[in-house]
Amino acid sequence: MQVLLLIQSGTIAPQLPDNITLFKQQSIVDIDGKAYFFADYVGSKALVSDHNVDDYLASLNPVETQLIPVIIDNVAGQLEGYVNNENEYTVPQSSDAVIATGKLAIPDRKFKVPFKRVDTGRVQLMPAEVVDGVFTLPLKFETNGVWIVNQALINTDYEQDIFELTERKFSVI
Repeated sequence: MQVLLLIQSGTIAPQLPDNITLFKQQSIVDIDGKAYFFADYVGSKALVSDHNVDDYLASLNPVETQLIPVIIDNVAGQLEGYVNNENEYTVPQSSDAVIATGKLAIPDRKFKVPFKRVDTGRVQLMPAEVVDGVFTLPLKFETNGVWIVNQALINTDYEQDIFELTERKFSVI
């Protein structure tokens, strides 16, 4: 049975509730600034850990959170007659008709999505809204050029990435 026993500085053996030879795979770990003796106890005493072993082990291997996919189903208002690569759209500048829509499995809310102009690095924020799992993103680019949005940009306001997004390129003319 694995145990975490709070210890003080000095010799460890006298601080333990049983013979030190009954503690296998011994190590000293720091939890919240306190020293703990972490070991696999093979003795017969009913020891109680001073800290929850499962919580400690979970902190060593945090669960990787699943990213929420942003699925763009449609970009309305594209200019016709242009050849676009996959995930590329040719749209007019300053148009109210350019609107991206798709699925986003989050509660209803509004948030901003940063787009970056490739040549200057300028960032323009676009207002997104999610209602019943469907997002609407008006794309009124104020200047022409090539603009991108990707996973790093859409997660800019978050400490840890929460959205998954394949890079999209908008050629604004």
